[in-house]
Formats: sequence, C-alpha cells, structure tokens
Amino acid sequence: MLEELLDLFSCEASAARLLREVRWAGGVRCPYCRSEAVIRWAWYRHAYQRYRCKACRRTFNDKTGTIFAYSRIPLKEWLFLAYLLGCLHLSILKASREVERSYGIAYRSARKVMHAIHKGEDEGGSGKLSGIIEMDETYITAGLKGRGNHGRILCLGRKPRRRGLKAKPGRGSWKDDRPPIMILVERKKREHYVPSTDAEGETIGRIASRHVERGSHIHTDGFPSYTVLQSLGFEHEWVNHSMGEYARGDVHVNNCENRASLLKPWLAVYRGISKDNLGIYLSLFRFQRTTSQIPSLQRLKLIVKA
Repeated sequence: MLEELLDLFSCEASAARLLREVRWAGGVRCPYCRSEAVIRWAWYRHAYQRYRCKACRRTFNDKTGTIFAYSRIPLKEWLFLAYLLGCLHLSILKASREVERSYGIAYRSARKVMHAIHKGEDEGGSGKLSGIIEMDETYITAGLKGRGNHGRILCLGRKPRRRGLKAKPGRGSWKDDRPPIMILVERKKREHYVPSTDAEGETIGRIASRHVERGSHIHTDGFPSYTVLQSLGFEHEWVNHSMGEYARGDVHVNNCENRASLLKPWLAVYRGISKDNLGIYLSLFRFQRTTSQIPSLQRLKLIVKA
C-alpha cells in the first residue's frame, strides 16, 4: 500500500492511471454528450489517454471535465495535496509547504478539492436519517474572514473582528459571528452536520424536516426550541441537563456531544474560517470521519471520484 502511494506521488503516469481507473470504472462516456460511442484517439502528454466521441465528434482526455483539467499543476501534486487534506488533515498552509507551492496556488487547489467533496456529499449523501436520532447544537466562532468581505463588514457598521477575540457568553447566532452547528447522529452511526443561522424553534424544525424521516425518534437536551419537533410528526424525548440528568435509559445526546468535542479542535487546525465556508469544511470533516476505517489509497480514490 505504501509503495503504491509513493508511486502515485512521484510518477505522473501512475497518477493518470489511477484517475483513469476511478473515472471510467463503468466505461468511458463522452463528457459533452454522455455517449458511450467512444474510441481511443492517441495520448495526451504521454500519460493521459485521449478519446474521440463518434456521436458529437469531439475529443477529450482523462482530465476533461474534472477539477484537474487545464491545470498547470501535475496530477501527482493534486493527489498529494488531496492526501494531505483528506487523509492527514493538514492545514492548507502546511500543505502548501509540503507540495512546495505558493499559498495562493495551494489554497485555490485545496478549495476545488473541498468543493468536490462537498458536492459529492450533497449528491450522493446518505439520505435522511431514520430510527433513533440524537440532535444537539454546538457554537463556534466564525466571522467574515477574507479580503473579499471588507465591504460586507463595513455594511455591518463595525470594525473587523480581531484574531483571538473571546466569544460572548450564551448562545450565538449567524449575525454575531457565532453560528450554531446542528449535529444529527443516527444510532446506526450515520451523521449530518448542518450550519444554521440560529437555534430558534422554526429553524430547528426546518433542519429536522430536511434531514430526518417523519415518525423517527429524536433525542435532545432540554433546550426549549426542540419542543417544536413533537408538532412536526417526530417522537421527541429529552434529558434535562440543568437538573443533572444526562441519560435516562437509552435517551441521551452523548454521541452528539462526542462529535462536538471532536469538531472544534478539528476546525482549530485552520486558524479561523469564514462562516460562508462552513459547509465545505463540515463536509470534509464528515468525509474524514466516515472513511477513517478504510486504507488511505481507497480514501484517495473516493476523493478523485468526487
């Protein structure tokens, strides 16, 4: 396994062979018209197979229509960057040093990889949760990070938030840069992470209806906003943390609290993120958790497939 990984990161032909194996696993199809009437048409840069579609008469290669197309970065470096982000969980800054590229190039490439994972999670996700589901919220500090948000910050009528600024006590919201993350964990081990604008009952009801099958049992803590779940067709039970009750039989939210304790230090690696990008980071976190038991080579193939 280690030899295969090292070969992928050092040989462009091996990286192209992996892309070809993953992308055309079900047969070669034209990325323009989706026709299967495709023939081989020489090679591209001595590593990538080139094809010609008999239906639309256009040519393409293994990278056409992927995030690797028209990139000046070799595919082996793309795969190494994806490995550092998706398997080793390095920050983009550290990854840029490992691939020996400028931070700007590594950042743009990493964003493409993360967006591909996020899109794959949305399109082929695990669907709605069912059975017994735990639901809880956790709050993180995430503002309008990035140069492109200068105008938006001015519209808020305040100065840019300083690094390391301590969060205000109490529950936060999207407006005060402490957006809640709704964590839903199925007892079958499937899990969803949903960034939210607030933790009001109406918002919680929409999230539950979107991610949980009607008639399922939802366990929460005693936060009043969760009382709306009963009126939406869910079986709702809760534990009262304020009274020192953390479990009553099989009613608890311990799995959600476990995920929250893992999520916060995981996000801390990136040294602050924009709240607009929370979705793609949460998709990467979920991908790493759901694939943690499989070999790195298989995880890399899943990233390429996305």
